[in-house]
Amino acid sequence: MEIEGDCSANFGDSVLSQPTYSGTQQSKEEKVEIRKNYRRLIEETQQNKEDLVKPQNNGLIENIKKAHQLFQNVQGTREGALDSRFMSLAVSLGAQKTNLLQTDLIAFQPDEFVQKLITMMEGRVAADDPEDVTIPESGWDTLGKMATLHFRSLVPALHPLLGTFDPNATPKPKTNRNKQNDEAQGKTQLPQHLTNFRVDQKEATPEEIERVLKIVRGFYSDDPTPIDYFELVVNPDSYSHTIENLFHLSFLVKDGLVRVFLNDNGIPVVEPTADRSTKKNSNKTPQKACNQIMVSMSMDEWEQVIDAYQLKGKPPYIPPSVISKK
Repeated sequence: MEIEGDCSANFGDSVLSQPTYSGTQQSKEEKVEIRKNYRRLIEETQQNKEDLVKPQNNGLIENIKKAHQLFQNVQGTREGALDSRFMSLAVSLGAQKTNLLQTDLIAFQPDEFVQKLITMMEGRVAADDPEDVTIPESGWDTLGKMATLHFRSLVPALHPLLGTFDPNATPKPKTNRNKQNDEAQGKTQLPQHLTNFRVDQKEATPEEIERVLKIVRGFYSDDPTPIDYFELVVNPDSYSHTIENLFHLSFLVKDGLVRVFLNDNGIPVVEPTADRSTKKNSNKTPQKACNQIMVSMSMDEWEQVIDAYQLKGKPPYIPPSVISKK
């Protein structure tokens, strides 16, 4: 992409070109380094935005070049979200910079417009007083005919009303429900309680919730940034395990151990909150009300998320447990 004028720059193919994949998976350290560079670039751009919007300043072009170089090594969705965040900031600053440019475009001139109207309506201007204008009746008719072409409204037709305007109209009497029919049916029979069921397997839901919480906190301790919600819960190899992750994560949100919110790009992200033991021991401060989230995902939506995030062939963030595999 080339920008003509004083702020000309050449980015090769395009700023929005696809990243070049080397065919090898990046390590966690490489991804963390890319995210650090993106955050540093975003912070510098926000701090210097007053200077970057000046027409004679080329700093915004240089920052876009740096982002273009970083984007060549992007392979994960979290790094792509940071790139999208920077590009949104750059577009906003570019719009401000464009508004500050001096242009020679033709602006609306009221005096010239009035003179054209007088000429079109065959009016006459007094020689001694320019504000004394005489317009014949035929000129006003001409203006009215031209205006009606842009204001074509149909006259509303009359329609009868279904009802009466009488405020003293008697309302219909309310009929009481006949309770004899309900009593004739007799008492409702309750179903027998189920007593014969399998208890050979231990309830695994609390253990799975604790395991998901440890995984979320482990990712957050390695990189203290919110985790993409779909990248966390979706298992590209198992739809049923994806639904289990949605179910377990909803309990963590209800207990206040994890919060789900939308980032600056409108993408849902996950972030751990205070520890459960801290909540039990702290009796001085009142606990905040926690809301439980309910998320549904069909199999078609599950496949769409896998294609959008390019999760096919990648290991899931939350591996299935031994009980889930059974």
